Amino acid sequence: MIQLFEQRDFGNKINATFQYITQNMRSLGIALLYIVGPVALIAGIATGIMQSNLLQLTGGSTHTDTSNPMAAFQLMSQFVSPSFWIAIFFSLLANIAVILTTYAHMKVYDKTKSGVISVADVWTEVQPMLGRAITISILNSIVITVGFIFFFIPGVYLAVVLSLSLAVTAFEGTDFGVTWSRCFQLIRDKWWSTFGLILVMGLIVAIIGLIFAAPTAILAFLTGMKMLPDVSVVWLMVGNVISIVGRTLLNVILYTAIGFQYTNLVERQEGRGLISAIDSIGTSPTLPRATDEGTF
Repeated sequence: MIQLFEQRDFGNKINATFQYITQNMRSLGIALLYIVGPVALIAGIATGIMQSNLLQLTGGSTHTDTSNPMAAFQLMSQFVSPSFWIAIFFSLLANIAVILTTYAHMKVYDKTKSGVISVADVWTEVQPMLGRAITISILNSIVITVGFIFFFIPGVYLAVVLSLSLAVTAFEGTDFGVTWSRCFQLIRDKWWSTFGLILVMGLIVAIIGLIFAAPTAILAFLTGMKMLPDVSVVWLMVGNVISIVGRTLLNVILYTAIGFQYTNLVERQEGRGLISAIDSIGTSPTLPRATDEGTF
């Protein structure tokens, strides 16, 4: 049993992330498959259709008249096509679903103190926070984008601070105003450790994600070189489904790490896990507390 609300140093947070995923691979994997899988599948199919149309318009097909003066207009039209917006919408929704499923699983795990977690348990937690999460994600994107426009650094700072927002609303049920305030409160003096954790885990996810991106990249390359002039839209859809579903589900590693950073920060400021351990004296053994993060 992993104690979620516990002070952890940088290495311990990474270890706890992989330990949690390993221990709960079956229940977490099934929850992700049922809740996130269908959304990511739609995103992959829509992306495959859009990519097929783009390859045809850019000369990837022998049936395309590349001298057509309307080719540029047709190419631009793909970015306002239904498949483009469906792909964007469902890709964003799939990412939010991964985040909420991850934190809902952690929340149920913390409540039950047991490894027996069903999809229904996780879905029960996901449903009430779905609307809040979408609203917070949209507002986060707007604020971070504005921050990037103004000298870039404010955008980076806000992106790291607000990375905790969905963990906050998932565990505490807060609306966006309270969530933002809570993020700034928790991350005080711990911005660099949060940034470092996101950077390291993000790189790990990106490197592993190359495996899932390979089929689509190979198809696109061979088509662009006209070595496969007539790639079926079905194969492009299959490649994009593998890529998007795989990389989306892989993000659970990053969001689990952010979840442990949230619980770490809460424990440092409020001692929630310590209070729980004191309350449980005489009923269950307590776990030793980790050392401080140091100056990182």
